[in-house]
Amino acid sequence: MKKIILLSVSLFLANFMMAQSAIVLQSTDTTAVFTGNTAFADAYALAENGDTLYLSGGGFTAPSGFEKGLKIFGAGIHPDSTAATYITQISGSIDIKNGADGLYFEGMQFAHDIREYHSQIVDDVSFVRCKFDNTLDFSYSGTAATLRKNYAFIQSVFTSRLDLEGVTNSLITNCIFNERIYYTNSNSIKNSSFLYSPSSSSYDIITNSNTNVITNCIFHSPTSPYLIDGASNTVQNCVTQHATPGFGSTPIDVNNYKGIDLSTVFTSSPSEPFSFDDNYHLTTSAETTYNGDDGTQVGIYGGLFPLKEGFVPQNPHISAKTISSGTDANGFLNVDVEVNAQDN
Repeated sequence: MKKIILLSVSLFLANFMMAQSAIVLQSTDTTAVFTGNTAFADAYALAENGDTLYLSGGGFTAPSGFEKGLKIFGAGIHPDSTAATYITQISGSIDIKNGADGLYFEGMQFAHDIREYHSQIVDDVSFVRCKFDNTLDFSYSGTAATLRKNYAFIQSVFTSRLDLEGVTNSLITNCIFNERIYYTNSNSIKNSSFLYSPSSSSYDIITNSNTNVITNCIFHSPTSPYLIDGASNTVQNCVTQHATPGFGSTPIDVNNYKGIDLSTVFTSSPSEPFSFDDNYHLTTSAETTYNGDDGTQVGIYGGLFPLKEGFVPQNPHISAKTISSGTDANGFLNVDVEVNAQDN
C-alpha cells in the first residue's frame, strides 16, 4: 500500500512540474497539493508532527523555522539524475527549533545556512543525500547547555563548514567535505572523503574536536599534515596522502594507510573544489588493498551506507519525461512519464 501511495504522489508531482514546482503533503488521512511562491510555508503550516512532504524539482523558499518532526523529500541533488525534474533547491536561512525532534530531510540542496540556536534542544535530526552550499551551525550564537544527540548526516555533500558544537552520539557517514568540521565531540565519522587542504595548523580539516571515532575515511590533502585538531580521537583504517599526518593529541592510531598516492587509489582522483563530475570509485586493486574496519572498502562506496549512484532519494524517482510539442487531432496532449521505485 505504501509503494502505491508513493507512486501516486510521484505521478501527481510529475503532472504539476510540467508547469510549476509543487509540494504534496501526505498525512494519515489526507493529501494536499501546494504551488506558488509560498508553497513550502503553506504546506508546513498545515502539516502536523509525523507528516511527510514531497517536493518536486525546482526552487522553494523554506519556512524560517522548523518546530515539527516532519519527513521532507526532494527530487534529488545530482544534475544528471534529476535531468527530468531539475534539482530541488531550498533557499532562505532555516532555524531548527524546539519541537522538531525527528525532523528528516532527503534529496535537496540548501542554498543558505541552517542553524540551531544554542537555547534550542532538538534530538534525532537527519539529512540524507543533501547538498549544503552554506554553513550548518548547531550551537548558533552561544554554547548549548544541554547536548543534542542522534543526528545523522548520510551520503551528503558539504561545500561549506559543519559546526557540530553541542551535538554528540551522532553519525556522519559516506559524505564528501569541501570544507572543515568544527567542534565535533564523541561522534562517529565514517567512510567520508575530505577534499579540503589546510594552509596551516590553524585550519585543520577536523578542528577543535575530541573523543570522536573516525574510521574508513580518505583525506585528499596532498601536502598538509594538519588533519585533526583535538584530543583522544580514535583514527582507524583511514587513508592519508601525507606520510606523517597530525591526528591531534593522544590519538588512538589504528591500522591507518599513510603516505598513499591517491592516483593509485581512485580510478580518477577527485580534488578540491567538489564537482559532481568527479569519480569517487576506487580501482579494483584498491578496493581490496584498503579495507575499512568492517572489511568493506574505505571511502564513500564502503560501509553500511555505500553511496547510491546519482544521490537518488528513496521516494519514487521521475527518471524521464516526454511531452508532445502540441495536442493531437482530438485535442489531447501526449505526456509520457517514467517513474522508478527505489529500494533505499
